[in-house]
Amino acid sequence: MLRIAAKPCVWSYPMAVLMLCWPAIWNGYPIVFADTGTYLSQAIHHYAGWDRPIFYSLFMLPLHATVTTWPVVIVQALLTAWVLHLVCRVLVPDLTTLAFVAVVAGLSLGTWLPWMVCELMPDVFTPLLPLVLCVLALAPQRVSGRERVVLAALGAFMIASQLSSLLLWCGLALLLGGLRCRCQQSRGWPVQDRPRHRTKPDADFAKFTSLMPPALAVLALCTVNFAAHGRFAVAPFGNVFLLARVIYDGPGIAVLQRDCPAAGWSLCPFLDRFPPASDDFLWTVDSPLYLAGGAKSVSRDAGAITVAAVMSDPAGVARAALANTLEQISRFDSGDGLQPWPNLVTPWIDRDFPPAEQAAYASALQQRGLLTVPPLLAMLHRATAIAGIAACLLLLPIAMRRRAACTGFLAAVLIAVPLSAAITGAFSTPHDRYQSRIMWLPPFLAAVSCASMRRRTT
Repeated sequence: MLRIAAKPCVWSYPMAVLMLCWPAIWNGYPIVFADTGTYLSQAIHHYAGWDRPIFYSLFMLPLHATVTTWPVVIVQALLTAWVLHLVCRVLVPDLTTLAFVAVVAGLSLGTWLPWMVCELMPDVFTPLLPLVLCVLALAPQRVSGRERVVLAALGAFMIASQLSSLLLWCGLALLLGGLRCRCQQSRGWPVQDRPRHRTKPDADFAKFTSLMPPALAVLALCTVNFAAHGRFAVAPFGNVFLLARVIYDGPGIAVLQRDCPAAGWSLCPFLDRFPPASDDFLWTVDSPLYLAGGAKSVSRDAGAITVAAVMSDPAGVARAALANTLEQISRFDSGDGLQPWPNLVTPWIDRDFPPAEQAAYASALQQRGLLTVPPLLAMLHRATAIAGIAACLLLLPIAMRRRAACTGFLAAVLIAVPLSAAITGAFSTPHDRYQSRIMWLPPFLAAVSCASMRRRTT
């Protein structure tokens, strides 16, 4: 009969939280990014932006309560520690508290994970999502029913907080399901534990909880977008991001130059005003996007322009998507976005938070332009990520031969790395921050899988 492992020692979570929060402690304040101002202000001022869901804003509001943002990073650290411990418990039920703390310590020093935990952004939830999916889909019998419900709710929140997470969950679930079917036919995939006391309703409930997160997230996103923007859609203006990508990859601008002004698109009068980079097109106030009336206005033409670009040059679109994916998968240096953001974040802190919080924010290393990842630490992060991928590639065939419980987890991580690069690189713009947020997963799963398979053989 399967035994669910005991809960961790009472001091393990405070220790894990402290280690995961060290960048914020060193900085003197939680780390902010360009988008932080929007995430803070949406819930405070009751509006929904065109470019970001409101759910992370709603998550932050009761935690900071317009008093201090420190509770946000503490709760993010707690959620991260809980998911990490759950995966450790599933794969290595007899893992000691000291060993778990050592795993968290290694991640806190050797990877970008603690920097994401300390940032007032939903980025930390993106790499946790594959772990949540793996537990729900591959090992539901190893956690309690209450834990499955909490994981499903957490997964729905993670998906709803960042639009790329929906593609990541669905793509990972499909690819992982296909790989599992093929490997089971060749007896290379572990058979799930089936305790004698487990009934069919239990199995149906486990399957339901693994399907529930994307369904709940889609319903929540569509409902909020209908109320806020009058469009029952997951991303009512998401086609603007894809439009920017096809324009700056070449086929989009070629279509605009060919069909304007006859097509009557709102961007046609501004063909000579396009900036050199897609980020400038999306975010600078004097770009054609805003001169044409803003994202909501341009969104009405975005679909037609994108379809015309794909139809006129499908090979060019495909080549550009592949090139962006390959560029993104190689870009995961630590430190992207640590500069101060005086125009995008500071006004919201000054407007909505008390003087003591404003002073703490202003005196932080980041706001003084002094927050950087030490070069040796950045090199360690990159080396750890590469070593983790190599270890997972070596461990996966061994795990398949042994039909070990970690097989699916290893496969999921190796799928998630290129899949994340394809989503962020091909549909957005390659940035180090996109890939670095997921590159701590391979070393973590490699270490836990080694302990899991060693336990089986001893």
